[in-house]
Amino acid sequence: LVRHLEEAGHEVGVITTRARGAAPIAGPGAVSNSAPSGAQSGAQSGAPNGAPNGATGSVFELRLPGVPVPVYPELLLPRWPRPRERRALDAFDPDVVHCATESVLGWWGRRWAIRSGRPLVTSFHTNFPAYAAGYGLGPAAGATWQLLRRFHEPALRTLAPSHETVADLAGHGFHPRLEVWSRGVDADHFHPARRSEALRERLAPGADTVILYVGRLAPEKRLALLLEAFPLVRARASTDVGLVLVGGGPMEADIRRAGHAGVHLAGYRTGLDLARAYASADLFAFPSDTETFGNVVLEAMASGLPVVGVDRGGVRDTIAHGVTGFRTPPGEVEPFAEAILDLVEHPFLRARMGTKARAEAEGRSWPRILDGVVDIYRETGGST
Repeated sequence: LVRHLEEAGHEVGVITTRARGAAPIAGPGAVSNSAPSGAQSGAQSGAPNGAPNGATGSVFELRLPGVPVPVYPELLLPRWPRPRERRALDAFDPDVVHCATESVLGWWGRRWAIRSGRPLVTSFHTNFPAYAAGYGLGPAAGATWQLLRRFHEPALRTLAPSHETVADLAGHGFHPRLEVWSRGVDADHFHPARRSEALRERLAPGADTVILYVGRLAPEKRLALLLEAFPLVRARASTDVGLVLVGGGPMEADIRRAGHAGVHLAGYRTGLDLARAYASADLFAFPSDTETFGNVVLEAMASGLPVVGVDRGGVRDTIAHGVTGFRTPPGEVEPFAEAILDLVEHPFLRARMGTKARAEAEGRSWPRILDGVVDIYRETGGST
């Protein structure tokens, strides 16, 4: 989104946490941890309102230190911004404020927008109430929904990644100014041509069919469902089947100790390593029912894999049942196992669905999706 806005000639400010080893969000023109010299809003500086050919904007990037969340160490909880950071945002003087998190920074940005009279756009990415249930904190779900409603209430628009999520938010009493901001995929990066027989053999030695899961190894991903279903698939299949788990998380040590037959832990992968892992598998299994979208499903489809998922959450928007994969009832092991087995035992069906999955992913380009977000910024903040 930042690159898209910058290439269209807009000035963009990004305030986020300082993750260890994180690359800059923007290109070499970015200004990090201080306000740009003479920073002005797009309207004041004469930045283009549209997207002229060859236009180039600028990016102001401010990163704050954070501490890992105990149950989710990949997530950093930043400190409350200090007066100098408020002054940097004052100097940047944005036309629209987009709060993309309900964490400390989101509440700070929300307060700044309200106090300064700037239009506020928010987005909902993570189903925290459902995650709470996965960690045994189900009774806190009601209070969490109340807090989320309060956070998003002042927004002129709240963006959610799927129609299912928009309906869920409406059902929990959110304001009516909800819109879908879907997700795209880089179909050149995630591509069937990246398939490697050598990598496939390293990931699942001796397996005739390789099932892939990519994601956090954690309770909220309902990984237990897949680990219960896989032995049924393995017992009923006519050939050898392997399950490759890509990712890390709190369940990793227990899975390793359990030593499930045919289950292989591949660790955390990014970039080309991840793209090759997708392309080197035969099908993708994703049991999570807490996703607001499920980016990994679209990445798997772009890689030419049919997907078995559950009929809930954002995954429902992505998998065309019987066309690009199968959706099964949430939490039910037997239907999930049978859907996987169907694809394991019928390679022609698997190939046909994989081809259709690839075609569907190719139609979900990032530029078209991001243009929609820019239109929302214009509608809420005027023409700039």
